Amino acid sequence: MEILQLKNVSLTYQTRTEETVAVDDVSFGVKEGEFVVIVGPSGCGKTSVLSLAGGLIKPTSGQITLDGKPVETNSKIGYMLQHDTLFEWRTIEKNVMLGLEVQKNRDTYAKNYAHDLLKKYGLYDFRKHYPSQLSGGMRQRAALIRTLALRPRLLLLDEAFSALDFQTRMEVCDDVHSIIKSEGKTALLVTHDISEAISLADRIVVLSKRPAKVKSLYTVNLDGKTPFERRENKEFSVWFDRIWRDIS
Repeated sequence: MEILQLKNVSLTYQTRTEETVAVDDVSFGVKEGEFVVIVGPSGCGKTSVLSLAGGLIKPTSGQITLDGKPVETNSKIGYMLQHDTLFEWRTIEKNVMLGLEVQKNRDTYAKNYAHDLLKKYGLYDFRKHYPSQLSGGMRQRAALIRTLALRPRLLLLDEAFSALDFQTRMEVCDDVHSIIKSEGKTALLVTHDISEAISLADRIVVLSKRPAKVKSLYTVNLDGKTPFERRENKEFSVWFDRIWRDIS
C-alpha cells in the first residue's frame, strides 16, 4: 500500500517578470516500510520534490497525499537534515525530548518510548552527555531518535549524510538504514550520491534535468542486509553504471 502519493504534481515559481517551472507532472508513490531515494542532475529540483512531499510548499497543480489525506494537513512527518541540528547546551536526553516538549506532550508512554530508543540504539549511557562530547555518527543517531520519538508516519531525509566525512558517512548510513528498517518506518531520501542511493534504496526515482520529471523508476534487488554489504555486491557497479548513464 502506498502511504505517500504524488499525482501529476507541478511547481512553478513566479517573479514579476517570468515564470520558472521547477517540477513538471511528477507522479510516484512510496509504500509503507519502503526506503525510496530520489536522485537526479545537480539543480534539477530534488529538494523541491522533497519539500512538496512534506507539505512545506504547495504544488501549482496536482495532488499529494499521506494516508489518503492532503499532505499539508498531516503532522506525522519527520525530517532529518544535512546537519544534526542538536542544541549544544542541551544534553542528548533533552535534545531527544525536544520534539515532545514542543508538542507539549507530557505522556509518560511517549517519554518511555524515547528512552527505549536510546537504550536500543546504544545512546542511553550517553544521555547526560552534550553533543560536543559525541562522535559525528552518534550525533546523527541522536538526531534520528529525536525524530522517531514523535512516531512519524513518514521520514524525509535531505542530503542527510553529506556533511560527514567518508568513513563516518558509511557508518551512519548503516546505522540509519538499520534503525529505520528495525522500526518499520517509511523513508524518502534525496541525495546526489549514486552509490549512497543504491546502497540504501528499495526503489530509486531518477529525475530529469530541470524542470524535474520522473525519468526512471528502479526497484533495487541487491543481496546484503546493510548498505555496506550492498556496496560489496558484484552487481553494485552494474547498478551504478545504469543510473549514472540515466542521470547524465
